[in-house]
Amino acid sequence: MRIGLLIGIIIGLIVLVLIARNFTSFFLIPFSSIELKIESLSTDKGLYHSNEPMNITLEISSSSGIDNVTVKLFGIKDRRGNYRIDRLETVNLTSDINIFTYSYTTPSCYGCAGINPGIHDITAIVSYQNISQNSTVKIDIQS
Repeated sequence: MRIGLLIGIIIGLIVLVLIARNFTSFFLIPFSSIELKIESLSTDKGLYHSNEPMNITLEISSSSGIDNVTVKLFGIKDRRGNYRIDRLETVNLTSDINIFTYSYTTPSCYGCAGINPGIHDITAIVSYQNISQNSTVKIDIQS
């Protein structure tokens, strides 16, 4: 009779361990169901001139509130190959559309620190854990 009781206790413990592991797995992987998407990356105009104000808008949708999301915004290469926009920040998202606006003054198209006139890219990369999204917009800068 003692052996039967001992076997029953062992089987009960094994069942409890298996149930606990399933619940733990369920709670440890919530980010796998998170949806994160760049809805749009835009500027207020398509054509800019040297030293002109520019407004950049980044819209990110999230299926739930997420903290510590990395946003990298970069673009407009100068003649030396350096990005004139190069911004990295950590943001917190709410569930829904999150809108971020950035103000920037376009660089000069002349002088030693200037850029070449023409088409330039601005890229946004949004990252959270194993999720990464990117979007690029093209603008024209003339002197």
